[in-house]
Amino acid sequence: MKTIDITTSKNLVHSYISNYMDVLTDITQTIRLKGGVDFRCEFSAPWGLEMQSGPVARFHIIVRGNCWLKLAGRPEWIQLHAGDLVVLLYGTGHCLVDAPGSNVVSAESVPHPDTPGDFVSVISGGGGLPATVLCGHFEFDREQDNYLLRSLPTLIHLRGTDTYEFEWLQTVHRFIADETLRARSGAVAVIQRLVEVLFIQMLRTYIAKSGPEAGILGAIADKQVGAALNQIHRAPERPWTVERLATEACMSRAAFATRFREMVGQSPMQYVTHRRLYKAAELLVRTQLNIAAIAERVGYESEPALSKAFKRIFGCGPGAYRRDRREGQAQT
Repeated sequence: MKTIDITTSKNLVHSYISNYMDVLTDITQTIRLKGGVDFRCEFSAPWGLEMQSGPVARFHIIVRGNCWLKLAGRPEWIQLHAGDLVVLLYGTGHCLVDAPGSNVVSAESVPHPDTPGDFVSVISGGGGLPATVLCGHFEFDREQDNYLLRSLPTLIHLRGTDTYEFEWLQTVHRFIADETLRARSGAVAVIQRLVEVLFIQMLRTYIAKSGPEAGILGAIADKQVGAALNQIHRAPERPWTVERLATEACMSRAAFATRFREMVGQSPMQYVTHRRLYKAAELLVRTQLNIAAIAERVGYESEPALSKAFKRIFGCGPGAYRRDRREGQAQT
C-alpha cells in the first residue's frame, strides 16, 4: 500500500501542463468520472466516523477545525487541518476522529438521502471543539483499464496551508462548502460538477508534483514522452509509427522507444493499440455511431480489423460489448 503526502513546494512543473492536458481530458472522459458530497458533518469533540471499504473512491474536505485519519489495517494516524483535502482512491476503509482513541460511529448507520445524489447534514459529538467536514465520493468506470488510476497511490493528502500552489483547492472548497450550507435550487448539480473539478485539479497537482518518477505519471510530466502521449490521446486515429511518435518527442527512434518502455511499461505501439481500443469501447457506449464509423475514428481501416483486435482485449466483438453495456446501464 502506497501513501503520498504532498507538501509545500514552489516549483510545480507548470511548463508540462500543455503536455498532459489532453491526456487528462481523454482519461477523465473515458473513465466517466462522477462524484458528489454524501455528508456535511458538523462535529464537536469527542467524535468519530468510520467508513467501510467500498467500490468508490472517498474524499474528505476539512472545512473547519482539525481531526485525525487512520486507514484500516494501518497503525499510523494522519493529522488533518482546516483547508486540507484527503482522497482515498480505492475506497479503503478508514476512520476520522477528533483525537486518536475517540469512539466511532459507522457511516452505514447514518440515514442516507431519499433523492439520489443528494447529501445529508450530520450533527454529532459531545459539545467540545468544533469541526466541519465534507465527506464525498468519486465514481469511475472501472471496466476501463486505466494506467493513470492504477498508478495513483492509496491516499493523496493535499494540505490547505500550501496556499501558494493550491489556491485552487481553497476556491473549490469554498464553493462546495457554500453549496452544501445554503442548499439552494440546483445545489446537487452544482456540487457534482464542482466535485469533478476537484478530482481533475487534484490529478493536475499530483502529476505536477510527481516530477520525473517512473510510470505513466512520470511519462505524462516528461517533456518528451509526454508530448508523444499527448498526440496519441489527441488523435488516436492517426497512422502512428514509432518514428512519427519519436519525431513528436524530438528524439531518435531508438532512444524514444527505450525511454517510452521504461516509463510507461510497454512499447509505444502497444500503448497506441490500447488507447484506440478503449476509445472504441467508450464510443460504443456513449454514441450511436455504427461500428465502421467508430473503427475509422480510432484508426482502424475497417470494421473487421477493429472487431478482431477488440475481441482479443474484451473477449467479445464490438456489437456484443455495446449491447451488454447498455443493458447493464438500463438495469442500474
